[in-house]
Amino acid sequence: MLGSAEAGGKAIRGAGLRIVAYVAGILLTLVTVPLMLRHLGVVDSGRFITVTSMLMIVAGVTEAGLSAIAIREFSLAGPSERRSLVANLVGIRIALTGAGVLLACGLAGLGGYGSLVAVGVAVSGVGLVLSLVQQTYVIPLAADLRWGLFSVLDLSKQAVTALLVGVLVLAGAGLGPFFLIAVVSSLVALVLSLALVRDIPWRPAVDLEEWRRLGRDALPYAAAATIGIIFPRIAIVAMTPLADERETGYFGAALRVVEAVGGIPWILVTTVFPILTRAARDDQDRLRYALQRVLEVSLILGGLSALAMAIGAPFVIDVVAGSEFGPSVDVLRIEAVTLAGGFLVATWATTLLSLKRHGDLLRANAVALVVAVIGTAALVPPFGAIGGAVATVGAELTLAAAYGVLLVRHRPDLRGGLGIVPRLAAALAVAVPLGVLLPVPSLVAAVAASAAYLAVLVVLGAVPPELRQALLQRRRPSGEA
Repeated sequence: MLGSAEAGGKAIRGAGLRIVAYVAGILLTLVTVPLMLRHLGVVDSGRFITVTSMLMIVAGVTEAGLSAIAIREFSLAGPSERRSLVANLVGIRIALTGAGVLLACGLAGLGGYGSLVAVGVAVSGVGLVLSLVQQTYVIPLAADLRWGLFSVLDLSKQAVTALLVGVLVLAGAGLGPFFLIAVVSSLVALVLSLALVRDIPWRPAVDLEEWRRLGRDALPYAAAATIGIIFPRIAIVAMTPLADERETGYFGAALRVVEAVGGIPWILVTTVFPILTRAARDDQDRLRYALQRVLEVSLILGGLSALAMAIGAPFVIDVVAGSEFGPSVDVLRIEAVTLAGGFLVATWATTLLSLKRHGDLLRANAVALVVAVIGTAALVPPFGAIGGAVATVGAELTLAAAYGVLLVRHRPDLRGGLGIVPRLAAALAVAVPLGVLLPVPSLVAAVAASAAYLAVLVVLGAVPPELRQALLQRRRPSGEA
């Protein structure tokens, strides 16, 4: 399938399925997270988001980019090698993530975050281990473009999470029980994965030679991926010692929204990652063609996401957190820019990974980390949540620019045509004033501006025809990449 003419269309349809499932998960979150934030209040919400952010850092460090490396290797390997790869990766996951959670518990206890945060890291950390193991078992689905089943498993975890949040809110639970949600939802997803994905070994393997081989290959990318997880969350982790608890809560509410929507770029690009991987090895013309189309779609969706989020920020914050979080609106409007940058980051990072340019990924992330640290230290103390948002945006855009420059330096032939940019600018020039000036609620203004943006792009012929072909046809014409 990965080398066939049908792979592109299947990937596009798969991306559509994944985005639908992801949006359904976001809608579930929009129903339950407001209940949780309002139930817990600003201070406990800040603590909860601090715990989740610390564990996301742990996940980034211990995940070490192994999922992406594994999908790449799985896409190129034979049947026996695939089974060994998955089994050993499960073993690595358990060992590394377990150690990471223990270290995070110690740091939380000694770092002035309070005993409740430390307990939250310990309990939710169990859920993190289960979640990463479950993600390992579904690697075969990703590499074989079986995105329908993959999407069902993703959505099941979101549904369980939403259900548990609702139950705890109705029961009047305190902060502590909310940390158990990650454990239960990850366990359910893991059990379903083992039941549905039957062609892989479920027992972890400890083949030290295989572990060393994976480690040698993944180490530079692991460092890059670790930094990539850390730098967007430096502001929230630093908010407690550098600002007051209310600023932490305001920033955390906006960050929660951006993190939810920010997963869409990676869904889009990782859906075509197995195809990019095979093309990078076997067919350079196909690689150039695929990258150009992905870049165009990323630019379109990045502009749409930033536009809709910036204009609809009052509605989003009111729904997600309530009027008590009013200052989060301006924070979210600033952070909306990271959504546009996120699409470019995902596109160019995945391409560099398919080319095994791990060193370039590491260098770009190191530069972004420096920008994030300096920006956070300089802007959070005087400006609080607003300063954290500006620092985060600066780091994200720096990362996108660095990826693009390093990719073109290594492969000038992959310099994507930017002929779509003037048409995007024209669409934004129409949509932004419309959304700002319409005397209607922010949700209506965001919908109107988004519709105008897309309409202008369609009229100007900026939407790639492959999207329509893939959605309307089961098979693409023979010979297309």
